[in-house]
Amino acid sequence: MIAMNNRCHPGLDRRAFLTATSAASLGWLVLTDTLRAAPAGSPTNNPTKHLKLPWTDDIKWARVLNITGVPGKDTDEKLAAAQTTLVAQGGGVVYFPPGTYRFAESIQLRDGIVLRGAEPGLITRAHDDKYAPPSRLEFPKYRFSDQGDGTPLSTAFKGIYLEDPAAASNCGVVNLDINHGHIHFREADDHTCGHNRIVFGCVLRNAARPNPDVPDLAMGQKPWQRYTVGYKDGAIDVKANPNGLIANNRLPQSGDDNFTMNGFLMLDRQRKLTAFDGIIFDYDNRAGIYLNHYGIGGPGGQGPDGTPETHPFGFRHGLVIRDNYVYNTGRCAIGFCGDGVECRNNVIRFAREVWRPTVTGRHLSTGASTNDNRAVEMRGWRWVVDGNDFEVYRNLCSDRHFAINDGEGLMHEDHVNATVKDSVLTNNRGNAYLSIYQTAGIDGLLVEGNDIRIDRGAGGEPAIHVTANRTNDPFPCRNVRIVNNSVSGRGILISGVPGENNLIKGNKVLGPAPQKIRNQANALVENNEGFEVDATPWQPHRDRKK
Repeated sequence: MIAMNNRCHPGLDRRAFLTATSAASLGWLVLTDTLRAAPAGSPTNNPTKHLKLPWTDDIKWARVLNITGVPGKDTDEKLAAAQTTLVAQGGGVVYFPPGTYRFAESIQLRDGIVLRGAEPGLITRAHDDKYAPPSRLEFPKYRFSDQGDGTPLSTAFKGIYLEDPAAASNCGVVNLDINHGHIHFREADDHTCGHNRIVFGCVLRNAARPNPDVPDLAMGQKPWQRYTVGYKDGAIDVKANPNGLIANNRLPQSGDDNFTMNGFLMLDRQRKLTAFDGIIFDYDNRAGIYLNHYGIGGPGGQGPDGTPETHPFGFRHGLVIRDNYVYNTGRCAIGFCGDGVECRNNVIRFAREVWRPTVTGRHLSTGASTNDNRAVEMRGWRWVVDGNDFEVYRNLCSDRHFAINDGEGLMHEDHVNATVKDSVLTNNRGNAYLSIYQTAGIDGLLVEGNDIRIDRGAGGEPAIHVTANRTNDPFPCRNVRIVNNSVSGRGILISGVPGENNLIKGNKVLGPAPQKIRNQANALVENNEGFEVDATPWQPHRDRKK
């Protein structure tokens, strides 16, 4: 195919024609060199330049093709043809001017391609309620039916994927308002993965996917039953090796597209199949943002812990999550895994008093259930979690009285994770605890300048909880500094054997005092206000007196 003529000056009259390709497998008519260039006003700048990530300049921002100038019977065909043209030139941007663009199927994004909408106008920060990119992508809405087999899932739940997850690089989605669609940039089954992947400036509503385990026909559920997927998929879910950026996106409350199901069959506490009314397919009961979110290492309390040798895909570099707004009714708002991940200045809001009669779509919930409600889940080494503002609330279980067993704030736990190494937890503000929990080893951690005011519905742990020991086994806790934090609720805990070069200094109690500093890691404790110190040594759980 002849390449598009980039010498055409924007704004001049241009000729366009179609030529049938001999490669019938493409299935599309392809544009030739006289296809119009980007009209005046099409953005050609790097919108992430202010973040000072040099790799973002590798994207072909200046090579722009306006979707409205591409022939095709619908937007699906136009985008396919535009991508083919740009791929032949080494990549570029498909630009969507202000307006609404309807897609019937999922988008398969190709190597080197960025989908970009118009600049958002005066409101440029996704934290602002009025942030609204003027270019909108509409995917099909799911039309629920409780008759027969129900509406097929294939009619909806579309999204933006990568045509070649193993290789697609220098690609992404920028400044688009997306409804009924998700963004999933995957990798190959063997973890082969492309680099330089971006999701920037987007708004996503109604982005949850259905749980493939519901309905469970073998259990006796009705074929029309539907439930949201659990912890496995985020609304924005990106893998990158190296270099991934998820920034300035907004996941607001989805709106009125939730649907309620009556006569929903589930197993009750006696494992009897029973019909329940009022079960909601809740589009905001989903993970929000995942960047290289992996399970590394063994399950909680068992090990072994993940390392770059055992799980190299879990220690990738160049990963940044920042300046996003995430609204959840359940699940994890932000999760990541890597080496040196930066998670900065995100705003996270959970809904209060949400009734969650099931967390699986198959079983009735109890107080011992978990819906994975947490603000940020950290995995890997050398992460920086700074300046985040979060409100997390536990859901109510089926009896509407007890809260489900979750509600963490910022959490690096032992489960399928690494030890903690040279990590930073600073300047965060929230209503649920900071939990560095049973990590099987800590060597280098700064916890400074955080403002943590425990909400009565957000869990029962200390406001700052740093424990290297597992339940029955000691592990070293070294080079931890817990300084200049403000806390209310349940004090500070540090635990690790041996404990070396640890410091707890300059922390203040907000509200009723005294609170406890439980020092089980031989920390130097000085100049704290409103605390009393409990230096009782750590004991394995099996040896503690009842």
